[in-house]
Amino acid sequence: MEIQTKKGRWLTNLGLSLMAVIWLFPIFVMFKESLRVNGFSNYIATLQNPNFPQFVFNSFIVAFFMIIISISFLAFAAFGFSKLEFAGKRLLFNLVLAGLMLPVASLIVPLFFTLRNLDGLNSYWGLIGAEVAFFLPFGLMLIKSYFDELPNELMEAAHIDGATTFQIFYKIMMPLAKPALATATIYAFLNSWNEYLMVLTFMTDPAYQTVTMAPTFFTEALGGDPGKLYASLVLISLPTMVFYIFFQRFLQKGMTSGAVK
Repeated sequence: MEIQTKKGRWLTNLGLSLMAVIWLFPIFVMFKESLRVNGFSNYIATLQNPNFPQFVFNSFIVAFFMIIISISFLAFAAFGFSKLEFAGKRLLFNLVLAGLMLPVASLIVPLFFTLRNLDGLNSYWGLIGAEVAFFLPFGLMLIKSYFDELPNELMEAAHIDGATTFQIFYKIMMPLAKPALATATIYAFLNSWNEYLMVLTFMTDPAYQTVTMAPTFFTEALGGDPGKLYASLVLISLPTMVFYIFFQRFLQKGMTSGAVK
């Protein structure tokens, strides 16, 4: 039995090591290629380019407001769908979840014309609104599943003590749902930072483009200089890697806590 346990542990470690190598190999290649010609001067030149800081600034602005709007809306919606009773709740929830089956590419054309009619192209609010809309189904499913695991007796006891529904939501449920909210925040940031298709379609003005357009910009502006191109790829990948490394414990806790309550 002990031999089988050791063998299983060895195979698990081997599989995890292979997955780590597969994940790290592209990053290693990017970093190596960014230093092949001119070394770290490629990074200096990239950072000194006036467009790159603007790309980074735009990405943080879009991600920040996308997170604030999404999490604020999702907290109320998830609580309502999980703990409150109202007509058509199941139908409405299923309609929202149906959004998970719709890829961005299938709606990019109607979204483009809608934003054009609303004067939302080349604007922060147009991109933020589109990103929020596509994140809501997944975020709602994630946070609602956590609220579902919280006992209804908490609400009943609070009602007996005279608490209103909003007080129960704000003072009891929200603190208990912090792991799920943190997990949704992480996913929202990663989705916003890595969004490419909507930025490519809705943001033709470089003044509003995000970091995902930086490689295209450097390819066109610098004549395809591979060193600076790879340097820009490394730089735009750093925030997501750092963000995940520091917040992975919240991600793991949020994804598993609902299953073990």
